[in-house]
Amino acid sequence: MDGRVNVGLAVTVIILIVIMFVTSTIIMAAGMRAFGGMDTGMDMPILLSVGSTAYVFVLILGIVTAILQLIVLKQIMDVLNNNIVHTRAMLANIQTDDLSIKSEIEAAARELESESIPGWAFWGYVISYVVAMIFSFVPPVTTVFGLVGFVFFLIYLHQIFSTAASIYGVKNRVYSYLRNMKGLPQIEELRPIAKRNIFLVLILTIVTFGIYWLYLLVRLPTEVNEFVKSDEGIRARFVN
Repeated sequence: MDGRVNVGLAVTVIILIVIMFVTSTIIMAAGMRAFGGMDTGMDMPILLSVGSTAYVFVLILGIVTAILQLIVLKQIMDVLNNNIVHTRAMLANIQTDDLSIKSEIEAAARELESESIPGWAFWGYVISYVVAMIFSFVPPVTTVFGLVGFVFFLIYLHQIFSTAASIYGVKNRVYSYLRNMKGLPQIEELRPIAKRNIFLVLILTIVTFGIYWLYLLVRLPTEVNEFVKSDEGIRARFVN
C-alpha cells in the first residue's frame, strides 16, 4: 500500500480557520466598541480580560492549524514517493524477452527514480516558519524568515505539482506497454491529479483572499488518494 493522505485533517484545518476568523472578528468588533465609548454594558478591565483570553485562544488555534496543515502537506509527499518506490519495485519484478518492452520498463524506472520529491523544500519551509514564530517579537527577523519560508513553500508546491504530472505521464505510457505484453484488455483508467501551475495557484489564492488555497488543501489530497488507489489496482493486475 502506498498510504493515504488524511483528508479529514485538511477539513479540520478549514474548520479551525473559520473559527479563528469568526473569533478574531468578534474581538475586533468588541475592541472598537470599547475604545470608541460605545460599549457601556461591560467594564473596561473585564472587556480587556475577555479580549486577552480570546486572543490566546486564537493564537493556540493558529498553532494547531499550522501543525495540521504541515502534516497534510508532508503526507502528500510521502504518499507520492511511496507510490514511486512501489511502482519501481513492481517494474523490476516484471520479466520479458521483448527488448522493446524491457527497454521501456527500464526507462520508466529511471524516470520515476528521478521524479521522487525531495524533502529539502518542505523542511526549509518548516524551519523558516518555526524561526519566524520564535522571533515574532523581532519584526525584521520575522519578516526575513517569513519571506524565506514562503519561497520554500512555493518551491515545495511546485515539486508536488510537477512530480504528480510527470509520474502520471510515465505510468500511462509504461502501463500501455505492459498491457500489450500480458495480453490484458483495457483495464480501469489511472485517476489523474490535475495539472496545476504554481503561479496561477498563487494568483487565485490572492484574488480569492485565501479561499482557493482552502479548496486546494482538500482537493489535492483527495486527488492524490484517488490516484494511488487506482494505481494500486492497476499494478496488482500486472503482478498477478
